[in-house]
Amino acid sequence: MKNVFEGKKIVVGITGSIAAYKSLSLIRELVRKGAEVFPVLTPSATNFVTELETSNLSRNSTIVDMFDKSYQSKGAWHIDLVHQCDLMIIAPCSAATLGKIANGICDNALVTLAIALPRNVPLLIAPAMDTSMWENPATQRNAKTLLEQGAVIIPPAKGELSSALYGEGRLPELPVLLDYIQTYLYLAEISTERKANLLKIKGKNILISAGPTQEKIDDVRFISNFSSGKMGYAIASSACSLGGNVTLVSGPSCLTIEHNLKLVKVASSNEMLQALKDEFLENQIVIMSSAVADFTPKIKSSGKIKKEKSEELVLNLIKTPDILSELGRIKKNQVLVGFALEESSEGLFNAWKKLKQKNCDLIVLNYIDREQSGFAGDFNTITVMKFKSENEMNINYYEPMEKSLCAMAILEEIAELL
Repeated sequence: MKNVFEGKKIVVGITGSIAAYKSLSLIRELVRKGAEVFPVLTPSATNFVTELETSNLSRNSTIVDMFDKSYQSKGAWHIDLVHQCDLMIIAPCSAATLGKIANGICDNALVTLAIALPRNVPLLIAPAMDTSMWENPATQRNAKTLLEQGAVIIPPAKGELSSALYGEGRLPELPVLLDYIQTYLYLAEISTERKANLLKIKGKNILISAGPTQEKIDDVRFISNFSSGKMGYAIASSACSLGGNVTLVSGPSCLTIEHNLKLVKVASSNEMLQALKDEFLENQIVIMSSAVADFTPKIKSSGKIKKEKSEELVLNLIKTPDILSELGRIKKNQVLVGFALEESSEGLFNAWKKLKQKNCDLIVLNYIDREQSGFAGDFNTITVMKFKSENEMNINYYEPMEKSLCAMAILEEIAELL
């Protein structure tokens, strides 16, 4: 069970932003996941977080002064550090630092490291500033320059700012930063060909369904299943980190998602079908990872059915709409992905039937009777099936992995079809 963070050397840059305190949680979480963290602060950042805090949390010395004699034991220390590291992230990145990196102004240790970073080492930049500063043409020009130079700009979140105004410019929450770091550590480990293939996801419109549906019995009861939505939410998060334009149609779930995406919440299978049909034609990739209830009560009661009125309650159930079949019927050029939760004995056969009958391009099979597979858990064990030719099947078996890594594997399989 792979952990892409384990043993990785990550430089965490922190600049003079009120959001700098959030970087302490980022450092702590990276260390908890097994990474070795090297904090680098701009002089302005020390007004918000201290060297003592970042050193204690990272268990490494914090770099602030480019000419501090304690770092000079290896000659050009900045060159030595960036050639050892696996990834560099600057979070938060102020407008000043963004401009300095874009224009090569190496007047502090952090900018010097960013400029010295080899081109094959991912540079992730999470801008954080007031909306008017982020939207300023100079800032946008600098961000565009960095994108053209190969840096990854993590889009600022929208919300309440330290100025008490509301708008785009917040540092994204910790799960978003970790998703981006995991994605680019994953990309750095795979071959150049696989990386180029997976990056086809960037810019694509992607529609994803997730979670269960709830089929109403009365105003306080419903039929559902044990789906948590974790797999679908993980796919949505990974697709956003790869630069996809994601619409997530979610049944009832306790999960939250902080990425910049369009979230459509539904309850019943009929609501999910309508929401997906409304969005379907605008998307190039459609991933049906939701666990739609198979049956719904024929009669839905108003109010609350009182148990005192009868010793038993008999429900007449009818089938819910077959959403995957309906999307397969109306699809044009979309890549349509279905999910199949099966028992081991007939899993491959049933998934193959579903792939053919529902006009899917790819089926993700997981099992109800295996450990680290199926509903609710953080891990999944997937098998991906797709047509190699008209009469030949391509089947890839994956070991148990965290659902976030399953998501990357699924997106990589999808990208091969684009």
